[in-house]
Amino acid sequence: MKLLRSTFIAFCLTPGALAFTATTNCLSRTNAAAPAKFTTQLQMSSISVKSPSGEGIPDEDQILKEKLFRQVLQEKNVVMDFLDFITEESIKATYGIASAAEEEETGAESFAEVLAEKAAEAGSSGDNIGLFGGGDADSSSTSMEDIKETRYQPNLRSDLGSTVLVSGTADASLLKVLNNNLFGQDNINNFQFTKIKALVENVALAKKTAISREARYSGLLDKLSIEPSSGALPAAAELEGASSWIAQISSTDAPTLLPQVAELAKNSNDLKHVIVLVTGVTSNVVEGWDALEAASGDNFQCTLVAVGELFTDAKEGGLYHVGKLADATDANLASSGGMSSNEVYQLLGHALALESTSNQALTAYSYSQAAIEAVASPYAEGEFTARDEDGNEIVDEMKEVKMYGRLLQGLREIGFTRTAELDVLVEKGLEGFQEFMANPPKREDTFTLAKASRDEQDEKIMAILDAEIAKTEAEKKAEEEAIKKGEIEVIAQQWAIKEYSLRSIGGDVDPSVTEIDFIKSVWDQALVEAENTYDYINSAEYKKQQEKAAKDAIGSENKLFWNGMDPLLRKKREKMVEMVKKQYMDLLSEEELEAIILSE
Repeated sequence: MKLLRSTFIAFCLTPGALAFTATTNCLSRTNAAAPAKFTTQLQMSSISVKSPSGEGIPDEDQILKEKLFRQVLQEKNVVMDFLDFITEESIKATYGIASAAEEEETGAESFAEVLAEKAAEAGSSGDNIGLFGGGDADSSSTSMEDIKETRYQPNLRSDLGSTVLVSGTADASLLKVLNNNLFGQDNINNFQFTKIKALVENVALAKKTAISREARYSGLLDKLSIEPSSGALPAAAELEGASSWIAQISSTDAPTLLPQVAELAKNSNDLKHVIVLVTGVTSNVVEGWDALEAASGDNFQCTLVAVGELFTDAKEGGLYHVGKLADATDANLASSGGMSSNEVYQLLGHALALESTSNQALTAYSYSQAAIEAVASPYAEGEFTARDEDGNEIVDEMKEVKMYGRLLQGLREIGFTRTAELDVLVEKGLEGFQEFMANPPKREDTFTLAKASRDEQDEKIMAILDAEIAKTEAEKKAEEEAIKKGEIEVIAQQWAIKEYSLRSIGGDVDPSVTEIDFIKSVWDQALVEAENTYDYINSAEYKKQQEKAAKDAIGSENKLFWNGMDPLLRKKREKMVEMVKKQYMDLLSEEELEAIILSE
């Protein structure tokens, strides 16, 4: 329900744009407490869609907006199912939990039974109340281990060693990840570095940017050693003792430096993992990578991360893409406009932890503003298909971007750690999500109950929306009917009064019959005549006549007669002209006669 409630409130209270925010490593969706911005069912029942005029009646734009929101919500729910599924699969692979079919054959515990046991153990261990209302030290640690076992389990590298070498940069964001002691966030289990060695050109500047109060309190200074570099790459002697190496080079230097990286890594006895960040990349080919990849194998594993321009003031947590370099298009790389340096260096550190990034050439880039705006709309399919002037269907060129945006937002709303997030984007990626959509797997256990509960809550909120729309439409229709009835009754009364006067003059009404009695006697007929008159004055034909009359009347204030003038007014003026002519025929000219009549 986190996804539904957060996006629903955002839809009701804010215009337009879909926001992506950076997350920290928080608890999984099934265990974390909802943030304060989420609403309750009681609050949800009081929410209504209001029109701009404040009358409680949604206009066409709001109804369309709600349809778009519902479709996007359905698309997000598919993402949540996909993430539930891959979480279940990762847990089964990590802990060897049996599937439903294996349970029937062997009697082994199913995933659902293991979850129930873990929940019961976590609940029974929380009796003692500790600081800030939580459990005591023993119970909280036990419960946290139980929680972690029900979260997505990324496949981590097993031999990172105790020493990591960083060359070409000493960025604080990267050092924080490698230090693996971030306050309020989960540690990376295979990061056990006791020494972090950074080789840079300007030692003083590197120390100024890397050393801070946070670095001191987190223990980074106990591990960190910043030394001057002997060149663009470390010497063989400087690599001694390092089991992991993170290097940063530019795209212009890559053709010459990447083969040198390959030689250094191949000849090292200690090095097991090499990750190279190449900046300034504008195409999906980095020259020199093939040499490094060919040199890797049993001796070491290598990873390439290609990015464009780095910006220190770029916004973090936005919509960015991480995937295989070969699959990226030059247009995407060229239109990204760079990426946050903090985001890139964090990604670089997490890539070192994952087995899925081994021997992979990856790229990361931020999506353009046009792509970000497109993510807020549903896939252009079915009811929302875009068409050209001839009615031909227009292919949704942003569909994959929208799918990737749904996937990234789902990862963050559920609370995947940044390591787990990167593992999903690299290991599964958009292809894995598309395959899941095309062939949804049959799932008989695991998160079925949780999903059913979420769907039930979704249906309740959708029912509230449907009821609200039906209510406002009924109110609008009733209001229109009441207005129409009142106007018809006024017309009927005017018709009856006029009819009484005409019949009285003609002697068709007995003198003893009062006006009120006459109106009562002809009221049914008056309503029929009034309804016909109402339909006529609200018809397109009448409106067209009125518009023509208004157009013809322009400048009529200085004319006796004009086209389209009221017949009664024309007849009245004709009588006046006749009378004035008889009285002043010999004294006044035609112009003077006209002036006299117009002054009346």
